[in-house]
Amino acid sequence: MVARRLPPPEFRQNGGQFVQVLWRPGRDLVIGAQTGDLAGTKLGLSGDQVEVLRTCVAETSISELMDVAGRTNRTKFRNSVLKPLMQAGLIEMTIPDRPRSSNQKYRITERGRALLAGRDTP
Repeated sequence: MVARRLPPPEFRQNGGQFVQVLWRPGRDLVIGAQTGDLAGTKLGLSGDQVEVLRTCVAETSISELMDVAGRTNRTKFRNSVLKPLMQAGLIEMTIPDRPRSSNQKYRITERGRALLAGRDTP
């Protein structure tokens, strides 16, 4: 299992009620690309997308990426995670001429590396 950095729980009072916010691994934790938006917003990357981006530092097959993200439906994974990352220029196919090749793998681009470098700096 991939180790994930979770923010500490938040405790606050909202009016007369006590509110506690707990973070789920890989979903609500990530900050969006360059905008500071929370993951899951239209402008930010999802937790799964960030995990895939981090994993693609080495060339990785779609089945390995699906394992990292905890997904089982290949079509939904491709449409909701991989395609948006490719359209944003953050990852690329190793065999772009044959997108359905059984040897197809994905790797991070320079733009993706720059995004990770900016996000991971303390």
